Amino acid sequence: MLIWRRRRMQPDAPLQQALVTTVIDVPLSAAWARLEDFSAAHYYVPRLTATEIVSAQSSGLGAHRRVYSGKTYLEETIIEWNEGSGFVIRLHKGSKPMPPFRDARFVYALSEEGPEQTRVNLALQFLMPLGGVGRWLGANLIKSPMEKQLVQVAAGMKHYYETGELATDADRKRLAGTVSTAPADD
Repeated sequence: MLIWRRRRMQPDAPLQQALVTTVIDVPLSAAWARLEDFSAAHYYVPRLTATEIVSAQSSGLGAHRRVYSGKTYLEETIIEWNEGSGFVIRLHKGSKPMPPFRDARFVYALSEEGPEQTRVNLALQFLMPLGGVGRWLGANLIKSPMEKQLVQVAAGMKHYYETGELATDADRKRLAGTVSTAPADD
C-alpha cells in the first residue's frame, strides 16, 4: 500500500490534454480585451449562468472566480498570466481539484492569425487518479467528451468575441464546424 501511495502522489506525473483551435475574426488586441475580462465566461461557455470574481483583483495572476451552473459552481484561479496572449487557470473547488481529476487546468492561448484575425487555442489539461489505469481512462474515456466540450466553448467564444453578444446553443452549433481538434500528446 505504501508503494501505491508513493506512485499515486508523484507530483511530476505528466498532464494529459484535450486541445481545440479556431480563428476569430477580430484583431488580437480586441480578442485580448475580451479574454482578459475574467468576469465574462458565462457569455460563451455552455451551461454557465453567471461568473463571480471572488478575489480582490479582477484579472492577472492570482485572480479567482466562481463560475455557476444554476446554484452549483466551480472555482477557477489564474496560475499563469501571459499579457496580451492568454492565461492558465486551475479548476478547483476549495483546495481540491475539479473531480474526478488530481489536477485540472484550462489554457487560453491567443496569437495573431492575420491583421484582423486571432487564432484561439483552448486546452483542458488534466491528471487522472489511479496511475496507469487513470491515464488509460483519460485517453480512452475522458479526452473525447472534453474535446466536444472544448469545441462548444471555442464556438461560443467565436460568437461572443465577434458580436459582443451572449452565445446561445444555436450559435455554438452553427459555429462548431469552424473549430478543429488538435492532436495532443498522451
